[in-house]
Amino acid sequence: MDMEREIIDALGALSEEEREILSGKGIQKAVYSKAESFIVEGEKFLNDQPLDLRRHTRFTDFPEHAHNYMEFMYVFSGSITHLIGKETVTLQRGDILFLNKHIRHSIMRADTQDIGLNFILSDAFLQMTMQNGIGNPVIKSFIEENFSKVGEGEYLYFRTKDNFPIRNLMDNLIYAVVKRSQELYGGLVSLLFSYLSYYEDALINKSRFSSPDAHFLKSVLGYLENNYRTATLNELAGIMGYHEAYLSRRISLITGSSFKELLQEKRLACAANLLSTTNLTVENVIHAVGYENQSYFHRMFRARYGATPHRYRKEQDGK
Repeated sequence: MDMEREIIDALGALSEEEREILSGKGIQKAVYSKAESFIVEGEKFLNDQPLDLRRHTRFTDFPEHAHNYMEFMYVFSGSITHLIGKETVTLQRGDILFLNKHIRHSIMRADTQDIGLNFILSDAFLQMTMQNGIGNPVIKSFIEENFSKVGEGEYLYFRTKDNFPIRNLMDNLIYAVVKRSQELYGGLVSLLFSYLSYYEDALINKSRFSSPDAHFLKSVLGYLENNYRTATLNELAGIMGYHEAYLSRRISLITGSSFKELLQEKRLACAANLLSTTNLTVENVIHAVGYENQSYFHRMFRARYGATPHRYRKEQDGK
């Protein structure tokens, strides 16, 4: 009972953001995102942790947004209503909703008794969970789609309010996160995936949304994949039939990165792969991925991988 009281007190207390909302202010998007298209950034909350819990903000409608991570919401008390495309999904106490990083949704106003808990899952944490094995092919496919750079928006809705084993597990997971007992996170979330796989009838709805943004992104990334050595925004604009300024803006809105940043990430990833799998000299690798300024490449590579190209190759050879 003491543990339950401690959790309730911790989760029900007004946050500073909620106090500001009650005083007349709206959602401050800068708290969540730098992107104009409102993509919530996990880095703002994880602080190098594998997983974190953040209570859903009450007393106002939460505007449409996406995340750059996978999350799931567990309703601790009351109910929470999500608007996903044209669908309305209302979670009751004990229900769970998984949302991948490609989906956009908004959330209707929650009141005092409506406590929804958002679990933020880092990519590294999910990859570890996948390595441990996922028994349910639906959940496995959902996580794989989450990692796809050109994945579609998808959600899984589990009605678990009357499932005692899962409710009990969630109470323990919440307590572990409230207490910052990180050593318990992996086992408890892996166990949650196992339970959801075992109780297959708990999954009452799943949906995948094919969006124009996903098709647009496939075209951009496909172009970079095949042309990264010589790629230019001007050439891509001609291929796709857009004005260059419009294309640049749309890429930034959808991905949160500029064309130049996407191209640089692709070139550096290809360089890292060549350093790991071939005997090409560093100079030849630089040329192969499309860089002409060697000092600039060295600076960007070190910023991305934390080591010089020579050091990176030695580290990879030692693995």
